[in-house]
Amino acid sequence: MPPPAVARREPTTAPRATSRSHRTGWRLFAVLLLLTVALRLPGFVVDVFNSDETFLATQAHVIRDGGNLYREAADRKPPLVPYVYAASFEFFGSTALWTVRLVAMVAIAFTAWLLACEARRRWGRRAGWIAGLLCVLAMVAFAPQDGQAANFEVFLLPAMTAAVLLARRGKAGSSGVAVAVATLAKQTGAATLLPVAYLVWKARGRQGLGRAALGFAIPLGLVAFALGPGQLLYWTVLGNGSYVSVGTASLYVASTFVLMTLAWLACNLPIVWRLPEAWTARRRPTRDGGPDTDLWLWLISAALSVAVGLRFFGHYYIQLIPPLCLLTAGSLARATRRVGTMTLTWAAITAVAFSAAGYFMSPYGSEPAYQSVSKFLATHAQKNDRALVWGSVPEIYWASNLRPATRFITTSTLTDSFPGRPAFDATPEKSSSLIWDWFYEDLGAHPPRFIVDTAPADIRGAEYTPINRFPRLEQIVASQYRYDTSINGIAVYERRP
Repeated sequence: MPPPAVARREPTTAPRATSRSHRTGWRLFAVLLLLTVALRLPGFVVDVFNSDETFLATQAHVIRDGGNLYREAADRKPPLVPYVYAASFEFFGSTALWTVRLVAMVAIAFTAWLLACEARRRWGRRAGWIAGLLCVLAMVAFAPQDGQAANFEVFLLPAMTAAVLLARRGKAGSSGVAVAVATLAKQTGAATLLPVAYLVWKARGRQGLGRAALGFAIPLGLVAFALGPGQLLYWTVLGNGSYVSVGTASLYVASTFVLMTLAWLACNLPIVWRLPEAWTARRRPTRDGGPDTDLWLWLISAALSVAVGLRFFGHYYIQLIPPLCLLTAGSLARATRRVGTMTLTWAAITAVAFSAAGYFMSPYGSEPAYQSVSKFLATHAQKNDRALVWGSVPEIYWASNLRPATRFITTSTLTDSFPGRPAFDATPEKSSSLIWDWFYEDLGAHPPRFIVDTAPADIRGAEYTPINRFPRLEQIVASQYRYDTSINGIAVYERRP
């Protein structure tokens, strides 16, 4: 009698495949992180790339000192990035900007890794590598003050990218939360609701839209409750009217748009030259079963984010990079390997050239204008002394380690003279009386030991809004302060005993 048949166990390959996939994912992230660090090494040797960094660093100083963000260090931006700066300084025990730039490198590598995972899911392994590498390379492919700085957009990208990827997978609630996090980094993150709404509606219908909306609203509500709803609403929405007004459109704005857009496109041709082919194939189903409509909606939302406010700074264009990298990766996945290799080589040469330029970057020339006066203040000030810097040089607060006497770290809001517009267009008479009330209220509550007037040095257009243009402030300086010294054209006044 033959022995009973024994059922053969089929080998289980799923755990091995999963383990191999995890190892590949970590290897990919490690490669992207190393490449990011290599291209952004100038961030360890250049003190300041642009004034946004020192503005945020000054806010971080106030936060670490126990101050209220909007009442003592206001900006027309959401709160997430100042807290990232504060956490970075606290963790590393230093206020040097390389600390937060290191965190920015991780954010960039993580964004590139997310794009690689999505490209692999849609078009295969080769597309994944292309998308990840293109993202890291494109992030430095512009002027160093835009491509190397730890700006708002750098910390916006991971959450923005995660939102679209989660929505593509039908995760409505979590995609809404990711959009909220992106919005807390910069208001334009909310534009990502366009592709997210399309994806969750397609996957979950009205129920999906409701969950996404709830996921978006809850984090914003919690942050508003923590920081003060009125302050958050004013500084992120209501107080931005003059900044984003289309009434500021002019020939200057139009020429800036044309020049900056053409310059950015020229530097980033590797991620845009395949767009015509990508558009032709937009309805072709991918490996995960859907077309690329969401990527085009994402690109449109990013373009709208760049245009809001009609101020076309180079770092604004960073928001275009994730959807462009995915569209280009999908197009190159359908092309020959030779075309893909050529595109990556082209992108790498451009990135290395701009990275090398970063080592010689200084927005002030060989001797930063803020450095000497900051040393003077740091030497002569006591621990709890405050300063008022008249003009738009937040580097002085950061380098001297002094807290600002008012919530206005620069005088742009007071003088209605914002970056991206000619300085001689300043119209302080149009600024809100509420703003000036807050300014004088802060000045009375925290009289500064030093007033630093940058107008005589003609730094960043401050010469068009000198103190003597404001009689009440001029009277305070004349009656309560004495002229101390002039350093590189910057006048320093000290409070009388």
